[in-house]
Amino acid sequence: MLFRYAMRSAGLKFALAVARDGQEVVDYLSGSGNYSDRSQHPLPSLLVLDLKMPRLSGFDVLTWLKSRPDLDIPAVVLSSSSYQEDIQRAQKLGAREYFIKPHSVTELTKVVLTATSRWLL
Repeated sequence: MLFRYAMRSAGLKFALAVARDGQEVVDYLSGSGNYSDRSQHPLPSLLVLDLKMPRLSGFDVLTWLKSRPDLDIPAVVLSSSSYQEDIQRAQKLGAREYFIKPHSVTELTKVVLTATSRWLL
């Protein structure tokens, strides 16, 4: 909800698909089950991951994505973790950038603008 609000605040009008957990991310990206119709569920141009998701973590999704070179989708991490080990692990698994979740919507809007300007514009 906050990410969607930050996008609107930044004046961005990109389509946004939201997954409830890491397994849903993998299902969406692989076109499994309910996500098999790519006209309804197109592949994203940018993947924004939290590390702490249910079922599969952001690390699990990055590992899966790394095993799928046919899916050349830039992934950025937006996490509350500032641990250097998490940042390095995410980068080793292919995350293009790592952002620590800010504490205000204004700062989140800046993060959204930074990520989209680097990877979508």
